[in-house]
Amino acid sequence: MEATSIQTPQSLSRASELSRLLGPESGSPVDSAQGNGAASWLTAGAWRVYARPRLTGAPVGEEIERFLLPTGESLAAVMANGHEAAWVPFDLDEAYRNYVSESWRRGADSRSLSKRQLRAYYAAKRLIPRRVQLAARRVYTRWVGHPDFPAWPLDDSVVLLLRFYARLLLGAEAEAMRFRWFWPDNYRAAAVLTHDVETAEGLRLALELADLEEERGFRSSFNVVAAWYPVDQGILRELRDRGFEIGLHGLRHDHSLFTSHNAFQSQLPAIHRAARSFDATGFRSPSTHRVHDWLAELPLSYDCSVPHSDPYEPMPGGCCSLWPYFIGEVVELPYTLPQDHTLFTVLEQRSAETWLSQVEAIESRHGLIQCLSHPDPGYLGDRANRRFYVELLDALAERPQVWKPLPRDLVVWWRQRDAAAPADNLSYGTIKREGDSPFAALVPPA
Repeated sequence: MEATSIQTPQSLSRASELSRLLGPESGSPVDSAQGNGAASWLTAGAWRVYARPRLTGAPVGEEIERFLLPTGESLAAVMANGHEAAWVPFDLDEAYRNYVSESWRRGADSRSLSKRQLRAYYAAKRLIPRRVQLAARRVYTRWVGHPDFPAWPLDDSVVLLLRFYARLLLGAEAEAMRFRWFWPDNYRAAAVLTHDVETAEGLRLALELADLEEERGFRSSFNVVAAWYPVDQGILRELRDRGFEIGLHGLRHDHSLFTSHNAFQSQLPAIHRAARSFDATGFRSPSTHRVHDWLAELPLSYDCSVPHSDPYEPMPGGCCSLWPYFIGEVVELPYTLPQDHTLFTVLEQRSAETWLSQVEAIESRHGLIQCLSHPDPGYLGDRANRRFYVELLDALAERPQVWKPLPRDLVVWWRQRDAAAPADNLSYGTIKREGDSPFAALVPPA
């Protein structure tokens, strides 16, 4: 039999990425390790993880959950007889990393544009009439189709993995334990508003969006492209003076940053200079292009390029997470609402219902609500689309239990929570057993 190595809560708190996300005060040890061979999907009902399965070494014990492999074999997570420890047929952290790094792509059958196709598109984009671009995007959307994974607009994979991990920490006997709550001051969820400014006209229209938000008590972040259109420094100063945040949306609105690692690194000095000139601490990649590991090299405090689930971008995919996470020292804030362009232009929806139902769903899961929209013509610059955005703002304003900071302030909080630094606004939720369920409940502070 394969030798098992049961980790202590102390070693988990140092090494486990899931422990870093959950922040449990204590807990039973969990035997979780990587299997041999290639990663594959392990499925339990509607939930699945992508990891290397442990085909041998399972102890005798009470079954917690059973996972089906593509081969037809099944493996069980068990509570070992005579021990407090649970045994898991895969590495919990590997499964989590494969979600947030989008490494699950290796096991998915999804369509996307090749690097050559992307380069050709961006080389010709400025010469293509807007109506032709939109028609091409709609054709592309039909070609991509609606993938099985991640679920759109909401994917519960990381939610279920975290609740599964929490149940394992309870062991055989414990009914409840405390964990560091996700948000300050007992808020039930968090919401941030971010805008990508694609054109000089969009920057002018940003002031009109700022008026709408300010009337309802909100402040947002406007991500500006540094060297793609004339940047009116007076508008940036006015936005900053009114309490809004300026972020960096790349140097050029094309694919050039991610054509190669050398190309990425060659732009970093200019990105650093542009961020300093904008007084920016946050970054979003043009068209949300990304290479997970490279984002750790960004000379900024946070990134917000990664979708929770977005099959309709030139680079479809998603991290499946409703919470921030770290890529090296950079905090990633995934955008978790469908983009305005996706809903109202590509899919031609004529209501804010998808946004509103997504807000309700994320609040019930205590996650981060992040809206990515655009002030430009063709986006929220159009009166009809702006009306839908006002509906979203009004719905958020009516939710007093949702924290509504600037993105940079949320990042400061997330770092503070990660360090478990004593603070007046650091509170604790409760992990509670739910009968025979393999998932524990994550209960907000009273």
